[in-house]
Amino acid sequence: MTKFSDGLQKARKALLFSWQHWQQEDATGQSDRLAPEEVEVMAQQSSLPTMSFYMMLSLSTIIATFGLITNSAPSIIGAMIIAPLMAPIVGIGFSIIRPNWELLAWSIFSVISGTALVVLLAYLSASLIGLRIAGTEILGRTSPSLIDLGVALASGAAAAYGYARRSVMASMAGVAIAVALVPPLAVTGIGLSMGRRASAEAGLSLTKVGLYSGGYDIAYGSFVLFLTNLVGIILVAAIVFLLHKYGGWRKSIPALASILVIGLVLAYPLQQSLNKVYVKNRVLRIATKLARTSPDVVSKSGRIEAVNVRYQDGVIHVHIDGFAPRTVMPNMQEKTDKFRRILSEALDEPVVLELEVIPVHRQTFVSEP
Repeated sequence: MTKFSDGLQKARKALLFSWQHWQQEDATGQSDRLAPEEVEVMAQQSSLPTMSFYMMLSLSTIIATFGLITNSAPSIIGAMIIAPLMAPIVGIGFSIIRPNWELLAWSIFSVISGTALVVLLAYLSASLIGLRIAGTEILGRTSPSLIDLGVALASGAAAAYGYARRSVMASMAGVAIAVALVPPLAVTGIGLSMGRRASAEAGLSLTKVGLYSGGYDIAYGSFVLFLTNLVGIILVAAIVFLLHKYGGWRKSIPALASILVIGLVLAYPLQQSLNKVYVKNRVLRIATKLARTSPDVVSKSGRIEAVNVRYQDGVIHVHIDGFAPRTVMPNMQEKTDKFRRILSEALDEPVVLELEVIPVHRQTFVSEP
């Protein structure tokens, strides 16, 4: 107990020393915080729509598009690192708190023109290849949730802090990876190229995940993800710059309020997507529990491969794909109805359960020692 108390005392002293040291640095001006003029110049240089900006953005788009088509995560990560789209977005956040209308105009132009360029290049690339099948990397960017907004807020804070502190600039590549800007826009272009002829990989229907209009729903979901990242980065970047005393709160309130309103509008579809994640988690937890307590409803020897959730006419539709031994297949409809009632009571919402089971003959083989 004494060792534990000593450890707490040392931790408290260390935190106190760090806080006092940080305050002393800011008070004496010896910290690595950049002057407002330095940040302004850096923001202006990185937010201008130069030939290099469009060249790097084009290359990033091509890499991201091919990575999305081939389900190559390393390619997608590489595209995030070289994409220069983060700079003008942070520039918007800085310009609204100064305020600097010239920087704001150039930053907005760079974001809009860059967004159009990414969507167009991804559309042309997907059309040239003739892509019609949406893989997991594409589908994974069609249902943004409040979790993605949280990532965007944290990344915006990190990006703004990196602009304000010399010692943190080296971490900007990691920030670019944390918040995806080009991949969602590339998915938007790919989805528009697919149109209604889009289909999913073998064994999965797009309607099972709520993408009734195929590629157009893919484009809509991915663009909402981009807007979520855009709004989150601008809002928190502006607040971080204000905390560094690069601007005044009073002049910034109208612009911050406008961005916050846009964020609240996006919050509804994000909350719906987060609820889908919650429902999936509850379904798996309930199924695991029933396998132990009520094997007559969920068999221990069965296996769930995928759970998809969608909302239709105010009703939760849960689709489960899985395998089960042939011996448990009798009375499957009755078991499905029981499982549905349990899910509906647990979620306190009406549920339609769609169970797609492949019957298998299970055998176990044990080798000799």
